[in-house]
Amino acid sequence: MSAHAISGATAARDPRISVLMPTYLHAAFIRRAIASVLDQTFPDWELIIVDDGSPDDTRTAVAPFLDDSRIRYSRREANGGLGTALNGALAEARAPLIAYLPSDDCYFADHLANLIATLDTRPDAALAYAGVRHHGKQSAEGSIDGDGLQLVQVMHRRTADRWTERDELVTDDLDRMYWSKLRAHGAFVGTRMISCEWVDHPAQRHKVIREPMGGGINPYRSRYHVAHPLRFHSSAGNPFDEVAHYRRFRERPDTPPAPGGLKILLVGELAYNPERVLALEERGHTLYGLWTPDIWWYNTVGPLPFGHVTDLPRDNWREAVREIQPDIIYALLNWQAVPFVHAVLADNPGVPFVWHFKEGPWHCREHGTWPALVDLHTRTNAQIYSSPEQRDWFETAIPGCVQDGRTLVLDGDLPKRDWFTGERAPLLSAADGEPHTLVAGRPIGLDAARVRELAAQRVHLHFYGAAHSAEVHAWI
Repeated sequence: MSAHAISGATAARDPRISVLMPTYLHAAFIRRAIASVLDQTFPDWELIIVDDGSPDDTRTAVAPFLDDSRIRYSRREANGGLGTALNGALAEARAPLIAYLPSDDCYFADHLANLIATLDTRPDAALAYAGVRHHGKQSAEGSIDGDGLQLVQVMHRRTADRWTERDELVTDDLDRMYWSKLRAHGAFVGTRMISCEWVDHPAQRHKVIREPMGGGINPYRSRYHVAHPLRFHSSAGNPFDEVAHYRRFRERPDTPPAPGGLKILLVGELAYNPERVLALEERGHTLYGLWTPDIWWYNTVGPLPFGHVTDLPRDNWREAVREIQPDIIYALLNWQAVPFVHAVLADNPGVPFVWHFKEGPWHCREHGTWPALVDLHTRTNAQIYSSPEQRDWFETAIPGCVQDGRTLVLDGDLPKRDWFTGERAPLLSAADGEPHTLVAGRPIGLDAARVRELAAQRVHLHFYGAAHSAEVHAWI
């Protein structure tokens, strides 16, 4: 396991239960979690804490507990993901029974005793699960509806199976990651007693992954600082294989700087079809990225999975900008980026600043950032609009913002030309004689009544990756 040496004294004999505690950015939670293990009525356990590269003071929070010989702690230098952390902990575990306690959850006093008693009375069982309290006062005797069995609920007999790791797949579906592998070894049985809590808070891992909860591939990448392409499939969205999708771009060498090539600092986020910015790099310009921290699943930020863009740190971005001395700042694209881009504009050290906005302006009004959006359309050196209609709207709303020679019209989500160099597929209408049309991007403004009207006229709607299943299923 790529980690600092495990700390804490070593017990004289093997325990009956190894409790695995993966942790990341949970310094505020972890003391309560550890205390709940210390309070167990069944004392024959070891606790293996794997700090998955936390940038907070988790080590300090854990230190007072390491005098207990049953508790061990290790820290990875960089975050490797849940599967990697758990596989590392499994490699260190000494007990025949494995339990789990994420550092933001907690046990009740009889939790381990109930689980081990259930397994002792059911030799045919591979896994025992407890009832769980969740979302405040709600509870479930087994799987939480819509969420499945959680780590905190489970104890299982040790097997040779491994957790699916980040390089294989990122998912919030624990059944795909591990539970399904254990079913080959025996039954899953419940204690029918509520003995643990799945703690509800905004930064839970499944919320960072699921698109309808504000998560998704881009929030996940940003939170865990993932620098490589991902195979990603949340339980609520469509699968996306960045490894295959971006291979042609990532594996080619950087384009040598052209004579007169610019250093372009991209500020904000890139939304859909983000690889389009490589058209600039392929012309010999050097690209840097300074990404907004407030993102949704469709806000593409770095580290970019197709490479060829050097990220600047958010924490000391002003110093980094002074160091690279960009020739131009190209700020873009969705409403979520407006506050951060506006902050960069306010501290701009005199670099020519281009603002490219593709979003409906009402989002900024709703979220209280309309004054910042006005500034971006009036104080920047040039502006890019996503359509002539958007340009005209802003000229009506902010008279004088559209100036000759300082504005362009360019769809901010245009796919890169590379995708259209292959042989064109046959028209679908040639097979069935009925019209087919594509909804590109999210189906905003396309309501269920209109979809039904089109269906009645035998018009077929097709959606591609940007529309996740939750939005489409709402119409069914």
